[in-house]
Amino acid sequence: MAVNIRTREQLETDNDQITIILNNAFGKNRFERTVYLYRKTSPIKNLSLVSYMENNPSYVIGTINFYPVLVNNIQCILLGPLAVRTFYQGKGFGKELVKRGLELAITEGQKICFVSGDYEYYKDFNFYKIKDKDLVISTLGPLSFDNLLVSELKPDSLNLLPKTSKLLPVI
Repeated sequence: MAVNIRTREQLETDNDQITIILNNAFGKNRFERTVYLYRKTSPIKNLSLVSYMENNPSYVIGTINFYPVLVNNIQCILLGPLAVRTFYQGKGFGKELVKRGLELAITEGQKICFVSGDYEYYKDFNFYKIKDKDLVISTLGPLSFDNLLVSELKPDSLNLLPKTSKLLPVI
């Protein structure tokens, strides 16, 4: 990972750059994906981050958001979208965003985080397939990846969840 990667809270002036990054990463039809059913409210402000090079904080290289979600009235968070400019992918900008976002989430007392993503990528951040945690959590529609992943941000917090439940958006 490059030593000059930095993260900061997302600013309103970053929105145009973030839109370009997300369109390039997921296509302009990304709003049709199931995960956007969970993104009807605003993302959690202090967990909306961008990555940049140390010498150019106004040039956004990567972006991450977290949204509030519910499982049987238990407050959880949903990571995503996470995206990095194509040229900078594989250089640590996304990993730094995930790491910093989860650190902040833990600091603010979040207990459980979900993500619809590649297990091979997210397992390094202590995400597990929900089936490996003996959970059956349904979603509002099909996901882009085979498995919904979960991370326990506070020890033993997965014990709060019923074995079978549904992931719901906060409206």
